[in-house]
Amino acid sequence: MEVAASAGGGGGAKSPDDVIAKHCNACHGTGLLGAPKIGDTAAWKERADHQGGLDGILAKAITGINAMPPKGTCADCSDDELKGAIQKMSGLK
Repeated sequence: MEVAASAGGGGGAKSPDDVIAKHCNACHGTGLLGAPKIGDTAAWKERADHQGGLDGILAKAITGINAMPPKGTCADCSDDELKGAIQKMSGLK
């Protein structure tokens, strides 16, 4: 099982499943307001192709995009935790 990269120290990294369940699923589970759905690899790949790959999608997640607020409501998530959640939802590597 893949786990988010540990940033070291503190209370431990949040798993991609935890981040998704608590912060992503409300919109990405249903496609609310055009959010790419969890598991819809084609929709995520299309965004990646236009935004600079996985790193481009991560940058948009950090700053916010359209109706999604910065870090998608997970203000205390590290960049690595967000990246792990995006990878799990999108299937991108």
